[in-house]
Amino acid sequence: MTDTKFYKLADEALSRECARIESFTDALDKDPAAKKAQIAAYKCAKYRYATVSLIHSTIHNINRCRGLHDMSAFHYLLLPFDELFKQHEDYLALYDAANDADKPDYSLYYAMLAFIESETAKLESKLPHASDWETVELTERLGGLRFAKVCLDEAWSQREV
Repeated sequence: MTDTKFYKLADEALSRECARIESFTDALDKDPAAKKAQIAAYKCAKYRYATVSLIHSTIHNINRCRGLHDMSAFHYLLLPFDELFKQHEDYLALYDAANDADKPDYSLYYAMLAFIESETAKLESKLPHASDWETVELTERLGGLRFAKVCLDEAWSQREV
C-alpha cells in the first residue's frame, strides 16, 4: 500500500514539529547551564512533544499496519481507534459515503479527530483542579493536541488539491 497524499502531508507536518522540539530540548540537554536557566521552557516543550508525538506515532503505526494487513473489517484502524471511531455516527456516515479507495484516509482522519477530541476532554476536565504547574503541563499538552489537529485539518484540506 502506498502512502496517500493526506498521510504524507500530515506525517511531514507532525515530523517537522517533533524535530523542532527535539532540536530545542536536545540543545539544552547538551548545555546544563542553559537548561537550568530555561527549565520551564524545556519542560513545556517536553509536554507539548508528548502529545504531538503521540498523534504522529499513532498515524504512522496505523498507516504502517494498513500496508501489512487487511484491516477493512476495522475501518482500516487499529482496534482501540476503531472502537473510538465507531462512537461517532457523524464520522461513520462520512466514511460510509466515501469511495472505497478513500475509506482508509477517511477513517484515519476522523478517528484521529475523535481521539484528539477525547484526549482534549480528559485534559480539560483536569484543569479546574490543577495546581499552577499542573495547569502549565495541561495547557502545553492541550496546545500539542490542537497543533496536531491543525496539521491533520490542513493535510485533509490539501489531499485533493
